[in-house]
Amino acid sequence: MNQDININYTREAFMNPLNLGVLLISTLSAFALNDVGLVSNLLLTSVFGLELMYLGVVPKLPRFRKMARLKKLQQKNSADGEKALFQSLDAKAQKRFLVLKHLANLIKDNFDKLPYSSQGLLDNIRNKIKELLTNYLTLLDLHKRYQLYMDSAVENGLKKEVTREIEEIKSLDSEKLRKTKSRRVAILQKRLKKFEIAKEKYLVCETHLETIEDAIQYIYEQSMTMSNPEEIGFQLDNLL
Repeated sequence: MNQDININYTREAFMNPLNLGVLLISTLSAFALNDVGLVSNLLLTSVFGLELMYLGVVPKLPRFRKMARLKKLQQKNSADGEKALFQSLDAKAQKRFLVLKHLANLIKDNFDKLPYSSQGLLDNIRNKIKELLTNYLTLLDLHKRYQLYMDSAVENGLKKEVTREIEEIKSLDSEKLRKTKSRRVAILQKRLKKFEIAKEKYLVCETHLETIEDAIQYIYEQSMTMSNPEEIGFQLDNLL
């Protein structure tokens, strides 16, 4: 498949979260045992030796390659979907998203400057920021849909129609006709109720958007002077 050309299987194997986690824990353990004779050197040598064996074998496994191709294909489909979603937004919503994405890129730049020993954990935070951006884009689409639904002219028209029907029912002598009209009034009132629900969801959606904006801004500010990635990772877990 053409997708094979664009996949560096060795890099995919190395960037596997489990592999990065093992490397991080092993490195920290080696530093902790630095004062215990040759244990630290022996541990590092063993870990790097196993890592070379891992990178020499795993990227060539058919099952691993299949999973890597599937992952890349899913990412491509997701990116295409997000692009179409972005293009469907109005200029104001697109600007909101681009501002947030710019902040996310600045965070990435700041993270890249931190020590290698922190990069495993920072990759986890980067992935969560991507998830926030995806959620943000979906919420912008919902926000747009609620705005379109909450057409004040339609709502006012329904209110007038309900009032008119109720007044007409009062003047009717036919019980059958009154029941038929009453059923229509009940349906119109349910439609009006939907407008109230949509307004509430619109406000909730706007609050979620503002919360994500505040969260990304906070992470950016933290990334400028970050000394403890674990703390911001924990806070982001709570937010999500």
